[in-house]
Amino acid sequence: MDNKISIQLGDVQKTLFMPVWARAKETIKKKALLTDPVAERIIRSVDFDFRPLDKNIMKISQIAWIARCMRFDEVIKTFIAQHHNATIVNIGCGLDTTYERINNKEILWYDLDLPDVIALRRQFLEETPQRKFIAASFLEQDWMDKIKGNHVLLVSTGVFVYFEEEKIKSFVLAVVNKFPNAELFFDVTSPKGVQIANSVIRKSGLQTDSYFKWGLTDKSVICHWHRDIQMINIYHTFKIKNLKLSFSNTIKAYFSDKLDVQYMIHLKIKKQ
Repeated sequence: MDNKISIQLGDVQKTLFMPVWARAKETIKKKALLTDPVAERIIRSVDFDFRPLDKNIMKISQIAWIARCMRFDEVIKTFIAQHHNATIVNIGCGLDTTYERINNKEILWYDLDLPDVIALRRQFLEETPQRKFIAASFLEQDWMDKIKGNHVLLVSTGVFVYFEEEKIKSFVLAVVNKFPNAELFFDVTSPKGVQIANSVIRKSGLQTDSYFKWGLTDKSVICHWHRDIQMINIYHTFKIKNLKLSFSNTIKAYFSDKLDVQYMIHLKIKKQ
């Protein structure tokens, strides 16, 4: 493509291209675990050098991004099955296409990210009466007033890890106060996982400003942030159906899950 779309993003925002790249690579496989034609179109259209990803990213890292997408899809679909008038808030949406994969026009969906990301997002994805874009930092609270609905699930993938724990704690407490009976689903990593992830980011050619900051040592600490926070479930990245791995990657996946290198936490806000 001769006229590629210029990228005007901050360093952290540029990390959104890593999962897009992973979904595009998965899509072209004969037996793809998920297909994402939008991701394919994005990597062909943007002025971004994907060669470091092609050259340096290990297969297990690519699989981890896909496995995480599959788990998020599963959790969201389960929530929608329980609440047909569900509201989903996709925090730090990047160029995520979960809404397209879920393909449910009855729910209310909000995609939230920084203004530069939303501006880029608008070049590939469209708002509808049921699917809205919000240009804001999730750490601000004004955007919360825009969220409608009684059954709210807030999801965030690959976002909270870029911030210090105290900022995430403040955000979660704001959710507790604003969305009684809501659910919150997001991924976390251990301090060891932070080291591994930052190695992947470095190999991708991104800058140190894009590095992970939050490594969760004890997952139970989150429930001590507020008495109304309940832990519904914990999901390890590679423990998901239909995931076929080579022998070497099976070993890597086993130890990754065993050591809590990267996993997902599902919380419910339940007023006492």
